[in-house]
Amino acid sequence: MSKIIREKNKAHGGITAEEKTRMDEHAKLWITRAMRTAPIEPDKIISAIEGIYAAANLKKPRIVIVPSPLVMAFAYGASAAIWYSRKNGKSDATDAATRDATRAATRDATYDATRAATHDAAYAAAYAATDDATYDATHAATYDATRAATRAAKGNAEELAALACRGLAGNFGVECARRWSNVYQGGNMWAGYDCYLTAYRDILGLELREHAAYAHWEQAAIHGGYRVMHEEFCIVSDFPEVLKVDDQNRPHCETGPSHRWRDGWSLYHWHGVKIPAEWIENKKSLDAKTALTWQNIEQRRAALEIVGWNNVLRELKARVIDEHPDPACGSLVEVQLPDLEKPSRFIRAQCGTKREFAIGVPPEIKTVTAAQAWLTGLPESQFEYPSIRT
Repeated sequence: MSKIIREKNKAHGGITAEEKTRMDEHAKLWITRAMRTAPIEPDKIISAIEGIYAAANLKKPRIVIVPSPLVMAFAYGASAAIWYSRKNGKSDATDAATRDATRAATRDATYDATRAATHDAAYAAAYAATDDATYDATHAATYDATRAATRAAKGNAEELAALACRGLAGNFGVECARRWSNVYQGGNMWAGYDCYLTAYRDILGLELREHAAYAHWEQAAIHGGYRVMHEEFCIVSDFPEVLKVDDQNRPHCETGPSHRWRDGWSLYHWHGVKIPAEWIENKKSLDAKTALTWQNIEQRRAALEIVGWNNVLRELKARVIDEHPDPACGSLVEVQLPDLEKPSRFIRAQCGTKREFAIGVPPEIKTVTAAQAWLTGLPESQFEYPSIRT
């Protein structure tokens, strides 16, 4: 490791063990901010947005807080279309210019100055310790899910929002709404980036002139969700009231929506894959046949897991390879699944409550005992069936 240098305008030489510990805690702080479900505080977000516009030398905008990204997208579409029609001839690129100007004056300038003030080794270490950790924990649970849901008008809530937008600004308004992602900033959904920038300031001690303007961006990242930027207005979304993830921080909930905002708009996910709401809310609507023939491959995989592999194997009439006399020990079966060239093998058994389950095993496994040993991580020669099962 090269010599560690810590000055107000320079940070070189990687990071120390103590700094790494502090960065881990810093990442947790920003992850908490990214996963926020407490209601937005209007006075704090309005002050931050006004500061961003001022830092970019733009006039103070009208600031509107809306209950969800869905409302944000269609409210933006109607508003942008109306303003464009009023000015009749101004390019719709002005929205993107506003977004870029505010970002360049606050976040991007701070990033460039931070990168310039640090050596590559310090940059890489700090980035890995802060941005990557926060990004991995929040990206799938926020950015992908919300963007995918608001870019197209599908489903009842989306259809109603699109209808309201069309009523205000015609088809032009709906087309503008579809382009909301061209003019947005991520708020707390971009926590990974802000975690990295603030770690250099708060942990490595950088004091850059760009930090004064960046402070407004930082406050907007703490106190608001997605926002769309326009020269005349800024629309900011409230935080969700429900945000559920699995152990890998992918959006996931088996009993309800993974995301729900305060206006009731909801998204449903199964281990990071967006799925139809009825698969969770009305489980009878999803059976093995539907799951096996679902067109979208990622959703099909989720559907198969929701239905349960045992039901799928029954539907496909799986062939028994080996069977133990005790149903608790199970049977080894083989089945040809759609989209796979070679057959797959599963062990199918009963748990202590007499419920059936099925778990995939490697295709080279040939006996129930070998499958059970593989599940426990033991060599087959060392595996013994337990005398009591729960």
